[in-house]
Amino acid sequence: MSDDNDKLMTQFIEKATPKLLEAMTTQVTELVEKQIGGLVENSTKMLDEIKDAKREQAAATQKAADDAQQFKTLLERREDPKDTLDNLNPDPIQLTREQARNTTLYRKAKAQAEAAGTTVQIVAG
Repeated sequence: MSDDNDKLMTQFIEKATPKLLEAMTTQVTELVEKQIGGLVENSTKMLDEIKDAKREQAAATQKAADDAQQFKTLLERREDPKDTLDNLNPDPIQLTREQARNTTLYRKAKAQAEAAGTTVQIVAG
């Protein structure tokens, strides 16, 4: 009787093992892909953040170099120091309240102010 049970168990194991392995492989594969997918997503996000930081740093460095070149050019002109200071710190663009309510005019003034390195100022009147 024991031999019969052993034979039956052996046959069962031989037939069931491939199916069990296939089921386990599918489950393990899904789990691994899910975990790796999270790692890939996080690493991609981190790389994007690093690239953005490098771009910002490069832009800041370029702006500093441009500002230094502008300052050097202004000094080489040997103009009146007050004129040089005025060129470095332009006056804000002024708009009345009525003008500021016009979105098209305000956007143009804002773009012009950014290009000149100044701000838009709303004045009464």
